[in-house]
Amino acid sequence: MNSFVGKQSMVQVSHFVSVTLLAVAVAVGGCDKQDTAPVPRGTEKASHPSGPEGYPLDQAPRNGEHEETTDHSEASIGIRLTPEERENIGLKTEVVQLRPIEDVRKLNGVVKAHPDRVAQVTSRVPGVVLSIHAPLGAWVRRGEDLLDIKSVELERLELSLIQAENRLSLTKLDLERTRQLVEREIIARKELLKLENQHREILNEIESLTRQLNFLGLPQEAIMRIREKQTVATLHLPAPIGGTIVERNVVIGQAIEPNVALMKTIDLSMMIVEGEAFEDVLPVLRLGQKVRVAVAAYPDEVFEGKISFIGPTVNPAKRTIPVWAEVINRRGMLKQDLFAQFHVIVGEHRRSLTIPVEALINAEGSEFTFVERSGVYLRADPVLGTRDDRFAEVTRGLAAGDRVVTDGSRQLYAKWLAVQGSGAALGGHTHE
Repeated sequence: MNSFVGKQSMVQVSHFVSVTLLAVAVAVGGCDKQDTAPVPRGTEKASHPSGPEGYPLDQAPRNGEHEETTDHSEASIGIRLTPEERENIGLKTEVVQLRPIEDVRKLNGVVKAHPDRVAQVTSRVPGVVLSIHAPLGAWVRRGEDLLDIKSVELERLELSLIQAENRLSLTKLDLERTRQLVEREIIARKELLKLENQHREILNEIESLTRQLNFLGLPQEAIMRIREKQTVATLHLPAPIGGTIVERNVVIGQAIEPNVALMKTIDLSMMIVEGEAFEDVLPVLRLGQKVRVAVAAYPDEVFEGKISFIGPTVNPAKRTIPVWAEVINRRGMLKQDLFAQFHVIVGEHRRSLTIPVEALINAEGSEFTFVERSGVYLRADPVLGTRDDRFAEVTRGLAAGDRVVTDGSRQLYAKWLAVQGSGAALGGHTHE
């Protein structure tokens, strides 16, 4: 019995040793194999779509040799657009190049009519409006008839002038006859002197009536016709300046009084932008300095002009100085009382590598742009320096000859976000 138990124990021990040796061998063999566990999604290296000639899109060759390269923050995903897509979004590009950066001061203002180019149409005599020749909004030339006025006071002066002309004609005949009689010693010379005095008095009366009629609005040509043709003339009120009729306060048949504004005419070819400058800007402002004016109504337009007036006093409440700029009003686009911003050019910095400010997009807490390289649009994050109202200096990240997107950059950014798969909101704005 004991011998049987001993043999059984030895068999169990031998079996245990064999199993142990087998396990060790398997473990040692597994150490030489590579780990083939699957890599989690999203951790594998992203493959770049190939660009022209097999280059990745973010490494596509550029025209010319660039001194500066885009930094590591430039996104590696490029956008390709078809000609139809470029046309639909109105995409435009501009070349990065050397330009002078100007020293400018921005002032806020309001568009006003030029005070030297505004005129009121009034009558100097009471009367009744017979006809109106120009409607509201019409452009008229200087001297063009606007209103016809019938005036009793004016007609009385005209009749007096006609009567004086008749007396003058009779006096001239008497003078001629009397002069002949005096030469024949038929009558005394004192009769001739008496007629000569009457002649001078009539001439003085005619001259006085002529001045009065001219002062009341009748031109010299109309007065000469009254004297020659013995007819009463209607008062025509002419346009005092060439311009646009912006006000009309009269209708046909209306009785009018002297010096009451009937029409208002403005020459809109040049306007004034009335702005305000703070005290710290005053030392750099000068008469004649060039300005560029922008209004919200026409964001793509720039109006040029110059400073024409700098106020002599400071507003004690606002601590500002009035500044006026004369601005050429191309195509009459500037309207009175439009809000405006005008940039006064007070100096100029050195020439620098620049891009237009409208190429910059402000989003995600940074400023960036899109650059076109071999037909691919890539996001670039350039390092910027000084700027004015038109251009921004690029110190690193772009090179001369690069083409940056100006118009259509927001739509391109939206497409770029879609390709990125980003859900970021478009909270930024394109610089203006």
